[in-house]
Amino acid sequence: MKKCFDTCTLRLLALTALLTALLPVNIIMPDQAFAATDGQEARLTLRGSGLKVPRFVTLKSNDVNMRAGPGLEYPVTWHYQRMGLPLRVEAEFEVWRKVVDHKGDTGWMHQSVVSLRRFALVTDGSARIYAKPSDESPLVAVAERGALLELQSCPTQWCKVASGDLRGWMTRTALWGLLDGEVLK
Repeated sequence: MKKCFDTCTLRLLALTALLTALLPVNIIMPDQAFAATDGQEARLTLRGSGLKVPRFVTLKSNDVNMRAGPGLEYPVTWHYQRMGLPLRVEAEFEVWRKVVDHKGDTGWMHQSVVSLRRFALVTDGSARIYAKPSDESPLVAVAERGALLELQSCPTQWCKVASGDLRGWMTRTALWGLLDGEVLK
C-alpha cells in the first residue's frame, strides 16, 4: 500500500506540473480587474453579459442600492429612489455592473436592478419638445431640468421622447443617457 501511495503521489504531482505548464492560469481579483492606470478607463468584462461596454441602462425600481464593490459584502455607497434613472455601465464582473450616474458617482449594482429600457435625464434648465425634429416645428411642451423622458429613437442630433401621453422631439444635447454618437432606432 505504501509503494502505491508513493507511486500514485508521484504520478499526481507529475500530472499537476504538466497541466500547470500547459494551461495558462490568470487569477484576477475584482478590485484589481478594474483598477485604472495612467488615467485610462477600465473597460474589462469578466464573465458578464457580453453586451457592449460602455452602454446605458436604467433603474428598474424606486429602491436600488449602489455598492462600493461587486458583491453584497461591499458597503452601500448610495441609495437611489428614482425608477428610470439612467446610468452608464463602465464595466462588468459576473452579475455586477460598475455604473456611473449623471453626477459622476460610481459604484456597483446587481444586474437584476437595472433594465435595458432607455430613459434620459433632462440636463438643461428647460428643454423644448417639438412636434417634429426641427426647432421650426410647433412646440409641444417644455421639460424642466431633472425630468425623465423615455427615449424612443435618436437617429440624428434629435431624439424622439415620450412621457405618458406626451410625444415629441428634442435635441440630444439637452439629455443625459446617450453615448456620444450613439444612434437609437
